[in-house]
Amino acid sequence: MSHWPSIPRRLLLRLAGAGLVASPAAAAAQPGAARPVSASEGAGPGTVGAAPVDPWTVFFAGQRIWAYADRVSFEPGEPLNVMMAAGPGQPSRRVRLEVFRIGAADPTPVWTSDFVDVGYHGATASGAAIGPGWPPALGAIDTRAWPPGCYSADVVEQTTATRDVKAAQWIVKNPKRSGAVLARLGTNTYQAYNPWGGHSLYPNGDDETRGLIVTYDRPTPPAFFEYDVWLVQWLEALAASIGGVDYAANFDIHADPGFMDPYPLVITGSHDEYWSGEEFAAFQRRIFTRGANTAFFGANTAYCQVRYADLNAAPGSVAQGRQIVCFKTSSDPIARRAAADADLLVTSNFRDRARRPETMLLGGAYQSWFETTGPQQPPYLVARTDLPLFDGAGWKVGDTAAPVVGYEWDNRDPDGDGARLWAAGRSHIPPIDPAAIQVLFRGQAIDADGKPGLAEATLYRSPAGAQVFNAGAVRWAWGFTNPPFRRFNENLVRALSRRGG
Repeated sequence: MSHWPSIPRRLLLRLAGAGLVASPAAAAAQPGAARPVSASEGAGPGTVGAAPVDPWTVFFAGQRIWAYADRVSFEPGEPLNVMMAAGPGQPSRRVRLEVFRIGAADPTPVWTSDFVDVGYHGATASGAAIGPGWPPALGAIDTRAWPPGCYSADVVEQTTATRDVKAAQWIVKNPKRSGAVLARLGTNTYQAYNPWGGHSLYPNGDDETRGLIVTYDRPTPPAFFEYDVWLVQWLEALAASIGGVDYAANFDIHADPGFMDPYPLVITGSHDEYWSGEEFAAFQRRIFTRGANTAFFGANTAYCQVRYADLNAAPGSVAQGRQIVCFKTSSDPIARRAAADADLLVTSNFRDRARRPETMLLGGAYQSWFETTGPQQPPYLVARTDLPLFDGAGWKVGDTAAPVVGYEWDNRDPDGDGARLWAAGRSHIPPIDPAAIQVLFRGQAIDADGKPGLAEATLYRSPAGAQVFNAGAVRWAWGFTNPPFRRFNENLVRALSRRGG
């Protein structure tokens, strides 16, 4: 029996945008809300599929009040500003913000603002790149009493109690960094696929319409609720018994390469595609120098290299990484530098120019994808059961683990030529001995071009002693509703998060 989210992606997006969900608990807890437009759907700027749409309504046609926060992540006590505006043609409304922390079950109300008047503010053609520049509707919010975790906020109208749900999300970090597990979510990927304001970083291969820079300073679809909410809710249920779970965003690792050091286990989110070179180096150091355990709970991880910018920041201010720069197939001007490390800085795919293929970090790497709206639900099949990680799952080799393969998937040799994306004399990362990589699950899928693909979930131990797990499937976290699959993952996290283990 398939244990998949029961609310179709498109339906949930419509419900969220139309303000039809009256219960804040239900609004924050329903998983399955997706990116507005995926790369697989071929969307260009201001398009859904091939149909032109208003950049304001590109992912929520019925949105009343739009919102975004000025921080992706912060520690308790750091001030938070939330910008809000009524959409085009919408009247001014008196609203309040209701903030919830995502837990193992229903989200917990943490803070409610006073009512404020919010009217229409425009957005220029540069809104996708640098933001619309709205003034704070709620400024310098006191966050001192907010416990670390993942948060979502609803906007609620005073006169009708109608709410625009999941209007903004952010992470509150643990300043003590005392958890046994750090879950680093793919917050850059949320923005890469966000076309609000006119463009996203898609479609690939279309240099004339794809954006080269996108910003966090704009309304963003609740992509967290498509996959990562399942991971977070599951980790929250485990947190007390494993020594605690903390959370971070992409930029946190970029800004502080030692951010991960206190944690016995670091887990990345379901779709963590866009990394800076500094992030890649931090994970490489963690795995191959420090020998610290790492689990990649998704697929298509560390695929595109980005650079960060803060174009709206005052001179001398602390970097926040509010813009993401990614040239992909366009000519990145940094390549014209005479510096010896110019190749390492070019914002294309990490595997391009055989620089740092992700196979030699994760053990596997992205192979292909299929349409998210199609009927495919390919299963992972159990490839072995001779490890303690399988204790209590009750599986035999060949059993179905969970129907979680796709919509993007990884394997050890994506090109199928035996090279595993690595090239002697050119790659800037040592190869992993293929004999060291154990395949735990295998699955098959048909990609968008009708070509058969192979998905693999793998485990290897680095020469420094790190155990590294790669799920090889974006939908991995959807399997947590399946008891045997959940048991395997609990065994994995408990084993890899033991301090001193």
